[in-house]
This record gives sequence, C-alpha cells and structure tokens, in this order.
Amino acid sequence: MIEESYVSFDTAKMLKEVEFEAECGFIVDDDGRKLYRPTQALAARWLREVHGIVVDVTFIPPLFDGVNWQYFIGNMDDMVWEGDFEPSDQKYASYEAALETGLQEAIKLIKK
Repeated sequence: MIEESYVSFDTAKMLKEVEFEAECGFIVDDDGRKLYRPTQALAARWLREVHGIVVDVTFIPPLFDGVNWQYFIGNMDDMVWEGDFEPSDQKYASYEAALETGLQEAIKLIKK
C-alpha cells in the first residue's frame, strides 16, 4: 500500500521558521509545542503558490550505483530558458529523498 510522504522533522521546523500555514497534521516537538508536519506534496505546493518557487524531481537514466533521482529548483517567473533552474549537486536513491532535500534548499531561499 502506498502511503503519504511527510516532510522530516527538520524540514517541518524550517517551514515553521518561514511561516508555513496550511491545514495539516502535527507532531509535538521536544519542548511540547505543536509542530505542523505537512506532506511533501503540500509543502511543494505551498512553495509554488505562495513563493513562486518550483521544486521538481526528475528520474535520471539508471547508473551503476542505483542513485537515479535529482531535484531542480527554480523561480516560476524566471523559468523560461534552459539554465533558469538549479539542479542538485548530487543524485538520490529515491524520489522522496530528492524532494526532501529540494524542499529544504527551497526554504533556504526564502530565508535569505
């Protein structure tokens, strides 16, 4: 059975720092505070709709090591020509792992 992929605890903390607001489940942090933990898909949608940042994950043809996923980040207003997005420096073993790292990198752009 396929289940939803939720952002990691670290990503949830980063989202809170940039005032992420959306209906989602929550976990309780070490200090007893509620920390909302969205799905990866909801976080990506929020980045796109609120901040105009796209996080996309692409399958790269198989390599010998089985690490075949790469994320790309771009600003929706600037994604017209090749090179208007930033690819990840490394590849990942799963779509979800690539998306998680891409979400974190996109959140860092908001913090600047």
